[in-house]
Amino acid sequence: MKARKQGNALVLSIPAKLDVKEGTDYMVMKEADGSLIFTPKEPNIFTSRLIKKDDLRPENDDLLGSRIGREDI
Repeated sequence: MKARKQGNALVLSIPAKLDVKEGTDYMVMKEADGSLIFTPKEPNIFTSRLIKKDDLRPENDDLLGSRIGREDI
C-alpha cells in the first residue's frame, strides 16, 4: 500500500479483500513509531437516535425499598 496525493490530502487505498464497507467512518491514531491505527466509529449512545434509550435505574433501591414514581435522585 502506498500513500498518494489527492488534492490537499493523502489517500491510502484499502484492498477489496479486507471487506471494508464503502462510507465507513474511522477514527485514526498515530503511534510514536509512525504506525497508524484506524478504528471504525461507533454511534454515541447518548446522542444517537438509533440506540434504544432504556431507563437503567434499578426498580428497587437497596436502602429505601421500591420506588413509587421512579423519582430522580
